[in-house]
Amino acid sequence: MKKFFTILLVCCTFSLSSFAQTGIITGKVTGEKGESLPGVSVQIKNTNKGTSTDTDGNFRLDAGNTDVTLVFRLVGYLTTEVNTGGKGSITVTLKQDTRNLDQVVVTALGISRKERAVGYSVQEVKGSNLTLTKEQNVLGSLAGKIAGVQVVGASGASMGGTQKIKLRGINSINGQEEPLIVVDGTPISNNNFAGRNGPDLGNLAQDINPEDIESVNVLKGPAASALYGLRGQYGVILITTRQGGRKGNRKMNVDVNSAFSVEKAGNFMPLQNIYGAGSSQQFSTITVNGQEQLVASGTDESWGPKMDGTPVRQMYSFYPADPDYGKLTPFSPHPDNIKDYFVTGTTFNNNISMSGGGENTTFRLSFNHTDIKGIEPNTYLKRNNLGFNGSLNLTPKLTVTTSFNYANNKGLRPAQGYYQGSRNFYQWFERSLDMNRLKQYKYPDGTFYHWNHEDIDDPDFLKKPGSDWNNPYFEAYENLNHDTRDRFFGNVGLSYDVLPGLKVSGAVRGDMYTQSIDQRKAYGGRDINEYYEAKFENKEMNYELLAQYNKTFDKLSFNANVGGNLLTQRYNGIQGRTQGGLSVVNFYNLSASIDRPDVSNYLRRKEVRSAFAAVSFGYDNIYYLDATVRNDISSALPAGNNSYWYPSVSFSMVFSELLQWEPLSYGKVRISLAKAGSDLDPYQIYESYILEAPYKGRDDNTYLPMHLPTTLNNPEIRPSLGNSFETGLDLKVLKNRLGLAFTYYNQQNIDQVLSIPVSGAIGYENTIINAGKIQNKGVELSLTAMPVQTKVFNWNSTLNVSRNRSLVKELYPGINTLQLDVNTYSRVSVYLNADVNAAFGTLVGNAYRRDAKTGKILLDAANLPMFEENHNFGSVVPDFTGGWLNSFRIGRFDVSAMIDFQSGGQFFSWTKMLSVKSGQAEETAAINDKGERMCVIRWQMAAV
Repeated sequence: MKKFFTILLVCCTFSLSSFAQTGIITGKVTGEKGESLPGVSVQIKNTNKGTSTDTDGNFRLDAGNTDVTLVFRLVGYLTTEVNTGGKGSITVTLKQDTRNLDQVVVTALGISRKERAVGYSVQEVKGSNLTLTKEQNVLGSLAGKIAGVQVVGASGASMGGTQKIKLRGINSINGQEEPLIVVDGTPISNNNFAGRNGPDLGNLAQDINPEDIESVNVLKGPAASALYGLRGQYGVILITTRQGGRKGNRKMNVDVNSAFSVEKAGNFMPLQNIYGAGSSQQFSTITVNGQEQLVASGTDESWGPKMDGTPVRQMYSFYPADPDYGKLTPFSPHPDNIKDYFVTGTTFNNNISMSGGGENTTFRLSFNHTDIKGIEPNTYLKRNNLGFNGSLNLTPKLTVTTSFNYANNKGLRPAQGYYQGSRNFYQWFERSLDMNRLKQYKYPDGTFYHWNHEDIDDPDFLKKPGSDWNNPYFEAYENLNHDTRDRFFGNVGLSYDVLPGLKVSGAVRGDMYTQSIDQRKAYGGRDINEYYEAKFENKEMNYELLAQYNKTFDKLSFNANVGGNLLTQRYNGIQGRTQGGLSVVNFYNLSASIDRPDVSNYLRRKEVRSAFAAVSFGYDNIYYLDATVRNDISSALPAGNNSYWYPSVSFSMVFSELLQWEPLSYGKVRISLAKAGSDLDPYQIYESYILEAPYKGRDDNTYLPMHLPTTLNNPEIRPSLGNSFETGLDLKVLKNRLGLAFTYYNQQNIDQVLSIPVSGAIGYENTIINAGKIQNKGVELSLTAMPVQTKVFNWNSTLNVSRNRSLVKELYPGINTLQLDVNTYSRVSVYLNADVNAAFGTLVGNAYRRDAKTGKILLDAANLPMFEENHNFGSVVPDFTGGWLNSFRIGRFDVSAMIDFQSGGQFFSWTKMLSVKSGQAEETAAINDKGERMCVIRWQMAAV
């Protein structure tokens, strides 16, 4: 419903440098087109002494003397050696390595591999492409940038709200799966504390500072993520953050980036502006001092009289403190009343980072502050991020590394959902309401102005809240939703080079956060004065040991990784809600609860022990065979049935090395098979009791009643499994100016952990089972091009397109339909189902019956629309998804444009349905084929 236009006003970067002034060699490194090359390694041959080029391709090196041989290295370019010959200043041109021998990608467990050696789809997004518009949640920045990745996000009004990400379609029967997120090798939580109604607090991936990201690699399925075992079934998002300067480079860089953007609400639904408040086209009347006065209805519909300027008593005229108390004012339309509620949102984003290093050290320290003012009144989000990456060579063979991130969020967010916030404007509202009047929601005498009073014949109606709705400004300024979060995530690692080619490393990785929420319902509204408070704490630790061995024997290369991991999770929460109102008006504390507050707390603990191995064989830089295996033992599974194996195997062949055809820069075919799993939450095996509120018996003793839960647990539960087949082709031609990556995949997901209804005769409502088989198969295509590449102008373009087909092949014996969700209004329901032999997410509901030839709606004998019940509208999953990214470099300026798209997929709009029901929709005042204005029958509803 909302569309936002972002204007970048400020962006500046500068660097400060310090260096020695003796024995200096300076120079500039460019590409073949004369473009500056930043980040080039410049090293004195056969020494560890060196530096790197700055953002303009310039370098300065204290070499001791000016007659040395310098070695220049940059990924994607041929290594070049240059003898300075006593010159103090040189210019060096690097040629592109069209063979792509050195192209490196990050794979599972943070292991770097040559792209040519990887037997599954690999696609990377650079961090610079994630900060174009300063997205508030980094997951939203991935939309359209990677083939096969679908991102469905909240509107900007949510301020860092939920971004749902799916890899290669829906891979679980209930559609609740999500990929694992890993930052610098550390798995982090992506929990979400938002409910169906209330503020959208967003998923926790928003704690990642986009300015710190170097690259994002997406492992789209088990073929790529099998090494994550129980956590890899639905894919993995690998995020690598920026590191410090090269060792030996004594230069320190300071980068400052600032951005300011404004946001405006737009793309409003068309509404009628003919008929105003009321449920009939006759005004109500009251008698004042013997004179009859017309009254504008306080109902939440717009089926009333025409808005022709007739003088009437508006609802505010009944409030004694209102300037127009007792006055008649024109009954006129307010076409922009919804638009007038929203304000101009602003975002200030400031980031500073320092990076550098010495002979044995590297470091990078960054701080980011984001200050967001929402487009709804009285909403904000303030976020601070502190990040540090560093390494230290304790000895030539022993290195310690660390990555540390701290995030702090503080928000006052708008409520959403039915009966809350501004979401009812299109559903239940009046086209004759003046939003500027509503803005003065509180009079000087302390009374609140509410528009939705339907009982004006009651002399005390002003002492009562609105019939169904509060004044939206009362919601914004009185019913507040606060949230804060403090979070630490990162790792400390130690690595030791035991022998040439053999390295052993260990790491301790952690993710810890505390989430606090408080929500308030103020006195004077339609709800009872209430306070809710909650605190949730999570601590996840991973203890990892990894041995890596690399060896080359003439044309044969061998790579092996063997390791283990111990995962421990501890999650606890406590929450309380007042009951019966507050003993002191608007004293927001659980102790103010008139009745016993509803308080609950819980503790969840889990442990997974893992061992894994991966081996890779390469021959002649052409043929590669990889195999991985992982074993997980989970405490959430039954003893004796808690150990599972997850293997994978892949093969790739770089056929361009065999063809030796000059236009073909790179060509590879690949194929892979894999299995990965998905674990479950603890405490779904054995029965436990639920403690109810204590009570005092007739004998004056206090009793603690307990009862069994309504869900029957399963002592034979198993993890869900995903089996994947994948094959593809990668091509680059014309010196990498054009590229193509094509992938076909087929993934079968079985044994999902589901809760299904059972007969109440057994004493339970639901039971936990393993069931279901859902298949996703499809194709992915990524096209890259460099149409223009000159000294002053570069144009890079990437087009991603994917098509996925899902099929629910099995549910459970005797069950062919599983209801996933339902919306019901006025005894008419719309269902979201999983149906056997159908695509995931079947949308079922009422539909108009139409003439087969003309498509016109059929009418019954009373001239009312005829309906078909339980009509299958199709799947909610789109047919195609994709995106088109274009980046331009004009001199020193960068300009980018991104379009992400999807085609197909059904949806049901509750808002559209109720806008018709309430008489606000444009078609409720449509003109028929005879030129006469008609009113849609307001009690009839259908999904389409």
